[in-house]
Order: sequence, then structure tokens, then C-alpha cells
Amino acid sequence: MKIAITGHRKGIGQQFAEQLQQQGHEIVGISRSDGENIRRTVHTAGLIEPCNLFINNAISFYAQTELLFEVWHKWQPHNDVHYIWNISTELCTNSHDQKLNGLTMRESMQYRNTKMSLELAHKQLNAQTSNIKMTLIRPGEVNTQTFSDPNSISAEAYVKQVLRTYSFPDLGEQGML
Repeated sequence: MKIAITGHRKGIGQQFAEQLQQQGHEIVGISRSDGENIRRTVHTAGLIEPCNLFINNAISFYAQTELLFEVWHKWQPHNDVHYIWNISTELCTNSHDQKLNGLTMRESMQYRNTKMSLELAHKQLNAQTSNIKMTLIRPGEVNTQTFSDPNSISAEAYVKQVLRTYSFPDLGEQGML
């Protein structure tokens, strides 16, 4: 399976890329460290369009949400099944006045607002009749480059859990993770 992953060089995105590549999947990595910018949504969606699965992980203000809309609309006319995994956060459901570990109060509020925007877009698009199967993934306490807590689960262990949970029956054996 051909899988596009934004933010594939660090944290959860890096673990998705490494673990899925080890399973034999072709990875299209999209990260700033490789010269890509998800704020260039039309360009980035063009990189994602030939893929079967899009792991919408990277965050850059509201570009994660804008990219979701762009990819969804590119895939909508196709007859074959596509998958989008939107990586949000469990922090959307927690207290909105709480400062996140390692971030200022302003940064904490911006982070939550962008993830809440992603979740609303996910809900709206998922309600449409479509060949696109979307999954909202809400990591909780996961050690990443942004959030680090010695009591939290590693990104590697978290991604292993996710990959054990989800599969792609519409694609037959080639789509199984």
C-alpha cells in the first residue's frame, strides 16, 4: 500500500513511517525537514493524491485541516476506497484553560483550537457519502518532540497499538497492516 504521512521525521509520524515501511508499505513522507510545507495545501495534496492512505499528522496552524479538505476533495471523485487517519489529541476533551506541558498558555490554546478545527472538519466530511473511510485518532499522553512526560507511553509503543487496532479489509491482503 502507498501511504502518505505528514510530519514523518519526528514523534508519532516518524514511528508510523518506520513501522509501516518495515511491514513493506511504500511511504511518501512529507516534512519540513525535507523541504515540504503543508501550508502549501494544493502542492501537498498533489503528493498525497496517488496514495491509498493519508496519515494527517503534522500541524502548522490550520494547515492540517485545510489539507484534509483538499485531499478529501481530490479523492472524492475516485471509485476506489481511500483512507484518512486524522491525528488529533485527547487534549481537546480536557480542560481548555490548562497549560500544556512545555507550551505557553497561548501556544496551548492555539494547539487545542487547531485540533478542534480538525475534528470538526473530520466530522463534517465523514458525514458525507464517500469512498473515503476516515478515522479520528486521539493520542493521549505520548512522548513526542512537543510533549515529554516520563509517565507517558513512547511514540513507538503507541503506534504499535494503533497498527494492531486498524486494518483495511476493502483492499484485501495488500491493505492489511
